[in-house]
Amino acid sequence: MSKESFESQRELCERLQERLASERARLAQWQSIEADYQRKYTETLRPLEEKLNQLRYKLVLCFDHAYKEMGLSKAEREFVSELVTEFSEELLVLATKSDLPAGCDTARLKTLYKKHRGSDYDANLAELTESAGQELADALDLEVADLASTSPMQLLQIIQDQYEDEDAEELLEYARVVKIPAVTNPVAWQALQEAERQRLAQSTANEASMSDLLGGRDIPDDQLDSVNASLVLELDEVLSKVQFAEEGFKLRYELDPFATFEPDAVMGELDDDLKDIQEYIQELEHEVMQFSDESLLKSWLKAMRREVAAMERREDRS
Repeated sequence: MSKESFESQRELCERLQERLASERARLAQWQSIEADYQRKYTETLRPLEEKLNQLRYKLVLCFDHAYKEMGLSKAEREFVSELVTEFSEELLVLATKSDLPAGCDTARLKTLYKKHRGSDYDANLAELTESAGQELADALDLEVADLASTSPMQLLQIIQDQYEDEDAEELLEYARVVKIPAVTNPVAWQALQEAERQRLAQSTANEASMSDLLGGRDIPDDQLDSVNASLVLELDEVLSKVQFAEEGFKLRYELDPFATFEPDAVMGELDDDLKDIQEYIQELEHEVMQFSDESLLKSWLKAMRREVAAMERREDRS
């Protein structure tokens, strides 16, 4: 039996008030970081992401040119084809969410993907999505059709309730395949706001906070049942608002819908993302320069192949 099964009504009252205070503070944190996060995201991160994706698109074209025109060996051409396929896939995922920068041609990316992969991108994606959906539904004892009406946060909770560690992470990867391309974030955010408006319209929660009304005073034993019932309703309401805040945050800022975020950590994580993307841009700018000379390109490809092989060996050992 759980610890809560042995609680007295007074102990339950105290625990509910503590949880309420914690969740209300968390909600206040979500509200307090919004302005600063939005400013830094809009003014700094988004321009960097656009520059990064333009560089990735340029590299796809450079790789394809090198494949045809720069006297590469068979092994080098095979490696270049892998790079074209990988970069094209990453950019086409953005295209499904209408997030490709200006000047990046979706049709050309699909043509290059087919040329270097030997198969159609849309057909591969449809097959992968269908397969992942079936695997996910079977593992969670759901119908595939049920996945469409289940939000990412609900799906995350179902997976975490039934699985742990590597098994849970594997199912989350299936969930990302199934859910992420399904709808653009602005549309999903609009739907989430409408659902929240409907929920608030139907809510029976009181405007006044029971914990505030109590004001720290002692509660007579004969009132504990009623007070606890009100506290449970109030906690459910606050938890719904916290969930709306976190889900909306992930949608507005293009974050992984199956990851969890804490409001006291997201500003630091954003700073880390900015540092990483700036370093990645410098790497890609260096890579683009290698296409100015055949010997430079061959040396770079050789170094890259060694690096990839070393990474694969490390993964095999882990």
